[in-house]
Parts: sequence; C-alpha cells; structure tokens
Amino acid sequence: MSVYNYFGYKCPKCNSTLDVAVAGESLLCPNCRTEMVPDEKGSSSSANVFCRNCNAAFGLINSDRCPICGRPFSE
Repeated sequence: MSVYNYFGYKCPKCNSTLDVAVAGESLLCPNCRTEMVPDEKGSSSSANVFCRNCNAAFGLINSDRCPICGRPFSE
C-alpha cells in the first residue's frame, strides 16, 4: 500500500477540513467517510523549513511563517 501526504483538503458533504493528513490511495473525511477534495482556501503548510531570522527549524507546520518571529520562511 502506498502512503501519501495531503495538504489543505475539505469534505464536499459535511464541510470538514484538514490542514495536513497522511493516508493511502484516497483521503476520506474522518466524520462522514466521503472522499475529500482540495481546499483552495485552505491554510498553508510547510515541511522541513528553517527560519534564518531566529535560527529555528520545523519539520511540519501549518503555516508559511515562523511561529516565533512571524517572518515568512522564504526570506
């Protein structure tokens, strides 16, 4: 079985959302078991990022900014 990472998904049936998930072939809603779809308005997620401003590293975070200093990771 393959495992996939999913970022920013919502359920078209009950409107539940997931920022980050790890699942098999498809991502099912944890509430109603409907297949989830990409959420164009979902929050940003970042993986394996480093903040040059405060010298902090993050493996997986639900943001595109450092939670310590607030600067974008791309700066």
